[in-house]
Amino acid sequence: MRDVEGHTQAQRRLAQAAASGQIAHAYLLTGPDGIGKTTLALAFARLLLCERPGMQSGDACGDCAPCRKIAHGTHPDVRQVELEEGKRLLGIDAIRETVIRLANLAPSEGSCRIFILRTVESMTPATVNALLKTLEEPPPGVIFLLTSADVEHVLPTVLSRCQIIAMRAFTAHEIAAALQRRWGVGADEARALAAVANGRLGWAVRAHEQPQLREAQADQLERIRRLTAAPRDERIRAAGALAADADSARQALELWMQWWRDVTLAANGAAHLASEGEARRHAERLGHELGPEAARAFMQALLAAQEALDQNANPRLTLEVLLLDLPTVSTGNAVR
Repeated sequence: MRDVEGHTQAQRRLAQAAASGQIAHAYLLTGPDGIGKTTLALAFARLLLCERPGMQSGDACGDCAPCRKIAHGTHPDVRQVELEEGKRLLGIDAIRETVIRLANLAPSEGSCRIFILRTVESMTPATVNALLKTLEEPPPGVIFLLTSADVEHVLPTVLSRCQIIAMRAFTAHEIAAALQRRWGVGADEARALAAVANGRLGWAVRAHEQPQLREAQADQLERIRRLTAAPRDERIRAAGALAADADSARQALELWMQWWRDVTLAANGAAHLASEGEARRHAERLGHELGPEAARAFMQALLAAQEALDQNANPRLTLEVLLLDLPTVSTGNAVR
């Protein structure tokens, strides 16, 4: 599975299943967004459909017609199902048309049909119920590869029908090393991207290829940092801008938590922070001014807000409450 960075244990488990022929009908790949779950699923699909697979190495040849078609997303027996842009839930129609109907047809070219269902936790209960019979007793030659960023929000009826393969976030060192080795990124840029990637190699690669992603992240972090000195009415307005929808609110919270971790570390006297430049200097100043107890208390508030969003709380109200709990630092650096 040469296209997959890291995740040695997960790769080995899938490669051994392919080599032995003991392939489960459904796997659930779990772990944070941007760490390579879909990349691993596609690599496994190539291994299963490759005309000249290296079963000992766990690698598809990469050159045969099936490998090339999967790489280009044109293989008729490999279907990816994911959320439509702008939607938060995966509806029943997509599952009925793209999965259930096709699962009952013989493979078009290969030895099996493979369905890659991304963010399976976004399925509605009705969608899950429509899929369950096919997932539990799929026709011969049908394999499901499901992915989830949060296994706790996957319905038990789905979990019980899958073999679970846990994947972890990358360390900053692993991301920096991979960026330099595989994508030819310079050492300084690789370290800078790794520091703000929050364990997501996929995001770091995209940010290298699309610098505007990192610029947008830096701009949003700057807005978040300034809120510690903002009056209440400005904070309320900021909540509306940060929480245009649930996904925007989650992204803001993720970035906020990453930076506030540095604030909390600085409050406890740590010197090794992930932030750089003005963001780092602000985290150090704020941490020293707040002290360990206040910094830790707001980190708990951030975690509570994230949990509330996971339970479908109103994004704007959630962030308004959070921002009113944010410790206030005046321009004279006195904490209020």
